[in-house]
Amino acid sequence: MKKGVLLESLETVLVVTVITMLIWLYAEGETILTHTRTIKVNFVAPTTGLAITLPGQAPGTTTLNISATLQASSGDWARIDELLGSETIEIEVKVPATDDEKQTLNLLEALNHSPLADVRAFVKEVVPATETVQVRTLEFVDMGLRIEPGKHELSSEKTEEPVFSPEKIRVEMPSKDAALVRNQNLKLTAHLDRLETLSEGTQQNVSVELSLPPQLQEKPHVTLTQETVDVKFILDKQTDQIDLEDVQVRLTTSDALTWQYRIEIVRTQRFLPVVTLKGPKEVISRIKEQPDLIRASIILRHSDLQEPPPYSAPLYIDVPQGVTDISPNPAETFIDYTFTERDPQP
Repeated sequence: MKKGVLLESLETVLVVTVITMLIWLYAEGETILTHTRTIKVNFVAPTTGLAITLPGQAPGTTTLNISATLQASSGDWARIDELLGSETIEIEVKVPATDDEKQTLNLLEALNHSPLADVRAFVKEVVPATETVQVRTLEFVDMGLRIEPGKHELSSEKTEEPVFSPEKIRVEMPSKDAALVRNQNLKLTAHLDRLETLSEGTQQNVSVELSLPPQLQEKPHVTLTQETVDVKFILDKQTDQIDLEDVQVRLTTSDALTWQYRIEIVRTQRFLPVVTLKGPKEVISRIKEQPDLIRASIILRHSDLQEPPPYSAPLYIDVPQGVTDISPNPAETFIDYTFTERDPQP
């Protein structure tokens, strides 16, 4: 065989082989394969001012994992798996006709019009086939504020009532909840009770945390536009009180009188009532630890002994500065006493 003929024959074989391989590769690429994949879908609103709820899911959840049977050419599966592994397929809901509308979505139809179509995937079957979502209309409501003082005592003066800045806080919520806020005049709570150290008796301006009223705390799609609020207020001095059943009584008189007379206090059933004291918490705390800090006294003068018997004198309670005796009728407490003249000195 001549060399030219042999070369021509080899070229023909090579061309036929290449064509055969191309046909085989094309056929391989066009082989239709069916696989089941888990697809993550996210339900989205077409406009702002709408909120989506999936029944049976946690509030705020708008994504689901669904099982889908897909068909595609073997050559397209790499792109399909890449899409499913890196993206969430969005399914758009409709604008609701009412404020609290439920919509049943055809997932098979929605997925076949999703980016899956761009990578030439055909969705043959979906489990579940449909999904019911709740679409709510949102609106903003300006809510008033109330203060929760906790252990702190706010000033009772009308001119010293708490002042909030701003006076109202904007809250986004479904229209149905907005109607509840208006009908019941619900307010946000400013938590003074979450502050530990505060000065007493002087005006303060602090930032405190806010919380929703109980009627809204479990509701989905209720969102505060700010978490804190500034408040000016004045605290009364923190007070406490104590009941004392055993108070020492001291007799106060002149040396001349005690030199001339023997004076004795009569211990009767009306000798000394329970003494109730109120004052700054730290002072009352010291009195609780040392009750003998509080003493009572009666003051006797020579003129008192010129009256006919029986003899009695008003009781005075000595209290520290800032402490007040709030016992019932303290000014009407009298102590009985007797006196006898001492024998004159020879």
